[in-house]
Amino acid sequence: MYNYFNSYFKMKALRLFVCLLCVGMLAASCSNDENEARIETVTFEGEYWNSLIDNAQYGGPLLYGNLASAYRWIDEGTHLSGGMTNAWGGDYGYTEGGIAISNYVSDDFEHHNDFTHQLEAPSTVGGKNFAMVYCATQDENLTTLSILDDKPHVIRSMQICPSTYVIGAAKYGTDFCKALTGEDDFLTIHITADNGASMQVNLVENGQIQTSWKEISLKELGAIRSLCFSMSGSDSSEWGLNTPTYFAIDNIVVEL
Repeated sequence: MYNYFNSYFKMKALRLFVCLLCVGMLAASCSNDENEARIETVTFEGEYWNSLIDNAQYGGPLLYGNLASAYRWIDEGTHLSGGMTNAWGGDYGYTEGGIAISNYVSDDFEHHNDFTHQLEAPSTVGGKNFAMVYCATQDENLTTLSILDDKPHVIRSMQICPSTYVIGAAKYGTDFCKALTGEDDFLTIHITADNGASMQVNLVENGQIQTSWKEISLKELGAIRSLCFSMSGSDSSEWGLNTPTYFAIDNIVVEL
């Protein structure tokens, strides 16, 4: 009789343990589901984004017209936003720096290495459109990518590619800058978050020039409200960087 009751209570205890274990695992699973971030990717595709592409690349009405200082875009899903810096008061449009939407593509690096081709990328990645970042200033009033939300978010990654103009200038030089083909030559993007975190991305390193899209992780920057962009390079003078300072971005992955 004793063995019977002993076995009975052991079985009850085992069943209770299994039930509690299952409840705990279910609760943990639900908690993980609730805490898992929703992910959205900004691809710059669709009618809204198409309406933000200027014609022509240089001197067009959107980026250089009377209302150019008000040029700004915002992604509805992520509240990611960019536009003109208006660094010198807003009278010179995109010349003052900013982030413009584009679909201009050319890999003619030798002949398209001037500012009239400033919105061109050598290719696209996953769609037709992308955003062209122009860092006209390197110390203040920097070109900025913002998240217009009531809380900061993590930007997991984005695709980056030098513009056609930059690749051509780095390969062949221009009337205003030398080629960046020497072993000591470099061209670097500096990304600084509003929380103080920062990182660098090399477009030219030891004379090796990036000519295609590359995915970069931004997780190390943590939750941010804005990212400021500036550039440095080996071909500089007392007036600053001689090499043009454009790069394209696309497929920006944001945690919500």
